[in-house]
Amino acid sequence: MKILQSPIIVAGGTARTLAILSAASRSPSSSLCSCGCGIHGIHTRGDRELVEFLQEEIVAEKKNLNSGLPSHLDDFSVKVQDAEITLHKNFHDEKITVTLNVNHTVDTDEAEMSADQTEASLKSKPSFEVDIQVGSKTMSFTCSFTSVDVAGEQEASEDVFGISELTMYEGEWSEATYCVSGDILDGMMYDLLMNMLEERGVSNEFTEKLSNICSDYEHSLYVSLLQDVQDFVKRK
Repeated sequence: MKILQSPIIVAGGTARTLAILSAASRSPSSSLCSCGCGIHGIHTRGDRELVEFLQEEIVAEKKNLNSGLPSHLDDFSVKVQDAEITLHKNFHDEKITVTLNVNHTVDTDEAEMSADQTEASLKSKPSFEVDIQVGSKTMSFTCSFTSVDVAGEQEASEDVFGISELTMYEGEWSEATYCVSGDILDGMMYDLLMNMLEERGVSNEFTEKLSNICSDYEHSLYVSLLQDVQDFVKRK
């Protein structure tokens, strides 16, 4: 059986060399597929279509990427590890730590429309923990963003966030530690606790800024995931 050979023009420096490469002489690890799509190794038509889609999607998503995370948000330092964000500050004798995870925090039902109503902006609104530590004792709040109605207004409250749970513990937290739901707290106590958080920098304004940086960071992780999927399929 005769092996067909295809001429390939190899450009180098100021001269061009015509090189004839036999398909039989190529190693399997470096050979491109017969359809010439540029994907190494064995793949399917679906793989090729996925790579073509991802190439366009990544370009489009990168156009909307904002700059990287700031090193500080107000007077909190900001650190990240994968999908987790940790913010920290000292307040008198207290160590205040805000922790959150941006996974599964974008709700398409609460997309915010642009001023001209032509584009919808997806916002990351994660639940977050606020730990106030003094010595070995910690007062811990689990906080959540309040719901937004169809018109884009905060429901039943002017607060951007609320207290979902409250707990106290010494040393390390465990599953056995008692937690109380924010819903059953006395109304006066709930308001005083919200004031306590605000005095330590966890305010409505801070929480809106937190949502913004979470949205930017979640979007950057999404684009990185798309790139990783594309590289995986292409065997890069």
